[in-house]
Amino acid sequence: MERKRDRLESDRRPLALTLRSVGESVSNDQCGERSIDTPPPQPAKRVLAVFEPGHAGEATLREAAELAEAGSELSVVTLAPQERASRCCGKGGTGPYNIAVCEEAEVELRQAREILGATAADASFRVLLGRPTPPLAAWAKEGGFDLILLSSHPFTRGGNRYARAVRRATPAEVRLVVKPS
Repeated sequence: MERKRDRLESDRRPLALTLRSVGESVSNDQCGERSIDTPPPQPAKRVLAVFEPGHAGEATLREAAELAEAGSELSVVTLAPQERASRCCGKGGTGPYNIAVCEEAEVELRQAREILGATAADASFRVLLGRPTPPLAAWAKEGGFDLILLSSHPFTRGGNRYARAVRRATPAEVRLVVKPS
């Protein structure tokens, strides 16, 4: 029994010495100018924040602002779903409605700029139009975003009606932001 225990202890000693000697043999010259303790610099991410008015939308922009301050490229988009033109003759048609939706989306972008504060100077802003819904997934894919921030809606399947389509269309990470309690 003692021989077996001595053999196990002797097997452990060389391993510990080997690990120690490997750790000691690595120097800054072999790893370049960085120390081995510092992680390699991360490339800047392209972040898309989909803004909706309300507490969840503000939380989404706060998270986006933190990422932008850390060096990420930020794009903010609001959605303006447009009605299809009516085939029958009606009072006013869909034109006034679609114009009002676009104007409201512009107001939302101004609100997003105010919420972002100084971070808004480096961000890009856009209203995304679409009939009947804006093509967020296709646009996000074309933009090559690494992270897409959407407001979470507790009573919506999947947390957000656009989340599933965006996850299918892009390799980007899709993060649902919950409003603070």
